[in-house]
This record gives sequence, structure tokens and C-alpha cells, in this order.
Amino acid sequence: MPTLWNVDEMEIVGYGNVLSDDMLPSVVPPVFRLRSDVKRALLPPYFFNAGFLCNATEVSQSELQDLRDSNEITLFDDAFPASAGFELWIDQAFQRHYQPRDEANLALRRIAAEGIKNAEEALRLGNLAEAERLSGVAISADDTKLEPLAIRAAIRRIQGNAVGESLMAELAAPVLEERLFKLLVDDYRRTSGCKEPVEAVSSKVAHRPMHGVARLRSAA
Repeated sequence: MPTLWNVDEMEIVGYGNVLSDDMLPSVVPPVFRLRSDVKRALLPPYFFNAGFLCNATEVSQSELQDLRDSNEITLFDDAFPASAGFELWIDQAFQRHYQPRDEANLALRRIAAEGIKNAEEALRLGNLAEAERLSGVAISADDTKLEPLAIRAAIRRIQGNAVGESLMAELAAPVLEERLFKLLVDDYRRTSGCKEPVEAVSSKVAHRPMHGVARLRSAA
């Protein structure tokens, strides 16, 4: 029988990872604390069910500080009430947002759409570094979008990096077959401002830290 805590009886004191610039924006797993006993904190991984937090790891206040000092979690300077059905996410300026899940998802989709639009424009102008950065923002905001992967694949082709281009196709494969993904990449390459191969720029495939973590929320 899983251990259950009522989300509405807790507060949030931080989140269960540490973010860098290239991981933003990101949905993050809250670090909870009991309102009735602030010396008891609850860490991911966990899942939600019908407004309850299930199977979290309980730690003491001193353990919480140790985890913060070892850069395993991030703690806020203050605490705020938790609410069932809400999502915690961090924007590109490292500002926190705590919203109903639908509102949070809408905000992140908007950021992704803007990132894609601006990445396409940067690619058209031949600014590969900016296109790379903006595609990363879009991936972090909404990792279901295919356009950022196709933009990065086009950049890899411009750089003469066949392995990197294939990796983008592999990442897109669960959603779009390789032939169709290649057509999208072809279009981005054709409209790019770079007509000749250029030297590669360093990059990382951004990801949302919460993807697949503590996301079982049926009836949350």
C-alpha cells in the first residue's frame, strides 16, 4: 500500500533537480514540505493520484540542506502552498511559475511556438548558433514538437555532420517516419541562409527534466 499525502496540506520549498540555461524552460518536480511539520520534506520520484502524493521519499530538514549543497536539488528562498492539479515550471529567466496544469501546458506551448518561429528565421538568415539555441528552447518547452529536431537536423547537414543528422531522425522516429522527417529537413536546408557547409557549433540536445518523472497523474 503506497504512502499517501494530501497535496493541499503541503507547501513547496524547491524542486528535485538543478537546471542550466540550456534546459529552460522546464517543468520540474516540486520538493514538498508538510505544513503541519516543516521538518519533514518529500522528494521525487513520486506520482499523484486523486489529489494525493504517493510514494515520495521523506527526508529531514538537514538532509534537504545537504542535497541542496551537493547540487542535487534546488531550494527556494521561501515556501508557498501546494495545490492538487498544478504544475511547477521554470522559465528562461529562472523565474518559477505554479499554475493549473492546463494553463502551464498552454504557456509552454506558446514558448515552443515562438522558439520555433524565431529559430526558423535565424536559420533563414544563416545564424546557426541562434537557430540552435532557439530550437533548444522549443524542445525544452514542448518535447513533442518535430520542427526543432528538423531544424537541428538541417544544421547538422549544413555542418556536414551526418551522424548528428541521423540522431535527430532517430529522436523523431517515434512520431514521424524517417522519409517524412527527411522531407521536412530538406525544406529547412533549402530555405537556410547557408549555401555551403560550415564548421560545427557545439550544442546539446535539450530535454525537460520532468519528462517521464513523477508524471502519473490520473485523477490528480
